[in-house]
Amino acid sequence: MTEQSRQPKDKNYNLIAVLYHSSDNVESLKTYIQDAEQDGDQELAQFFNGILENNLKAAQQAKEMLVPRIQG
Repeated sequence: MTEQSRQPKDKNYNLIAVLYHSSDNVESLKTYIQDAEQDGDQELAQFFNGILENNLKAAQQAKEMLVPRIQG
């Protein structure tokens, strides 16, 4: 059974999944940034930081979209 076939077909569930995965990625990326900085690799740290910012934005948008959908 594939991962996709186990997921319910529910748009709110999907939105929650995006919120979860984006937030989870943020924590991992903070570690990656710290590791790159400790190794003196600013290019890699900046790359990870850009991805971190995208994940923060996605998580925030997901929260903003989810609240009215759950309340309504």
